[in-house]
Amino acid sequence: MNEIFRIPTADILPDLEALLKTQKMDSSRAIRQEIKAQALQALALFDDLAEPRALMMRIGRDEFAPIYQGLGRNDSPGPIERVYQQGRDMALFAATIGSQICVRIAELFRSNEFVKGNFLDAAASEGTDRISHLLENRFSSLLSHEHRIASNDMVLAYSPGYCGWHISAQKALFAALRPEQIGISLRDSFLMEPLKSISGVLVAGPAEIHRFEDVYPFCSTCRSQTCRIRAQLSARD
Repeated sequence: MNEIFRIPTADILPDLEALLKTQKMDSSRAIRQEIKAQALQALALFDDLAEPRALMMRIGRDEFAPIYQGLGRNDSPGPIERVYQQGRDMALFAATIGSQICVRIAELFRSNEFVKGNFLDAAASEGTDRISHLLENRFSSLLSHEHRIASNDMVLAYSPGYCGWHISAQKALFAALRPEQIGISLRDSFLMEPLKSISGVLVAGPAEIHRFEDVYPFCSTCRSQTCRIRAQLSARD
């Protein structure tokens, strides 16, 4: 059964410090006032235009296996296959901050307002990423309420396009989850529309199953390297 819900914009709105950090800036250092003003205006636009909503569906390991395999283009071996096979509970998810922000970003760039457009784009990406962390917490709370999660367990999100899980698996994921219910469609390129959307699987299990070293062939071309942060977090448990 699908659970559809709205997310308060305030819960995913980056603060000025977080937004500046995405641009490798530091508010403790001298930043031209006009730059800071553009960043604050971008955050105000985010607050005004964002329409965060999400969709989540519990799924069993056997049901998820063909979704993970997708069109058969995954890198093998890959860490996500090992993670979900050792996980205790899983849920598919999709979320978006809506199309209005994407439209506004394009308008800003067309009108040569590059600084504000870049800040709004960065805020939208950061806000979208924050939704996945909210969903991790939501699923963890649900499992806790059902007494299905241990004190050393973690819930982490994994998305097609990362860690060897080929982006073409989006097709199978969308067929199972039907994110069009919250206004997300899939392009022929397997990218989502609106672009500021995220999808994947939430996996709950012992913290150690989420630890893996970046030694796979695809790691050398990965730009996010979020697995390093995950390893640090899981190592604390």
